[in-house]
Amino acid sequence: MSEKQKKCMLCGMPSDDSICDSCKSNVQGEASHKKQNMEKQVKSSSEVDADKMVKKQMKRSENE
Repeated sequence: MSEKQKKCMLCGMPSDDSICDSCKSNVQGEASHKKQNMEKQVKSSSEVDADKMVKKQMKRSENE
């Protein structure tokens, strides 16, 4: 019987590993990109919250 050839689980190309180096790089790049976008969203929402707090403080000081 012939030995079963291993293939990449993502692209199906022959590979010694379960995921070939090319696909591994692509997945890591996508994950990094998503992480950067999430960090930008958190940063911008934090800035919005900070702006709201400053505006509240200004209104309070005007009313006093």
